[in-house]
Amino acid sequence: MKKVVGLIWALCMFVGCVVDEPGKDIDDTDLVGVGDRLPSFAVEVVDGADRYTFSSNTLTGPAVIVFFNTSCSDCQRELPVLNDYYLQHRSEPGFQMVAIAREEAEESIRSYWEAHELSIPYSPQLDRSVYNLFATITIPRVYFCSHAGLITWVGIEQFMLPNG
Repeated sequence: MKKVVGLIWALCMFVGCVVDEPGKDIDDTDLVGVGDRLPSFAVEVVDGADRYTFSSNTLTGPAVIVFFNTSCSDCQRELPVLNDYYLQHRSEPGFQMVAIAREEAEESIRSYWEAHELSIPYSPQLDRSVYNLFATITIPRVYFCSHAGLITWVGIEQFMLPNG
């Protein structure tokens, strides 16, 4: 019985990263893509002991927006890669990066960040209201955008980050 419960739990964890709407065609998951303007949103961001608002309408330079959940195995694999990218670029003038949770509370994220020594500023979101402006299913998702708010690159699940 324990093996069956364990298998069901593991399957639910995997499915939680990818398939969230039964019958939804994977081709219909993207609501915005390269060349589109970022949807209008603002989120409260936690950056160590600091808090601030990140807004798609007030970008200071190139920005990277990441959607994640710490229980998603694909996110767990990609977050360290994204963290390295953040550490390499965070001192560049105007550069911004924020990891926006999909249905995850601040305490859970903080614990995960501390345990895995992540530095990316993050925004806890208990729902999918911001995520649903970008897509219907599948995380992690990464959106690179220009200071003008245009999406220049999108990565979904497994990806190679663009150079630069």
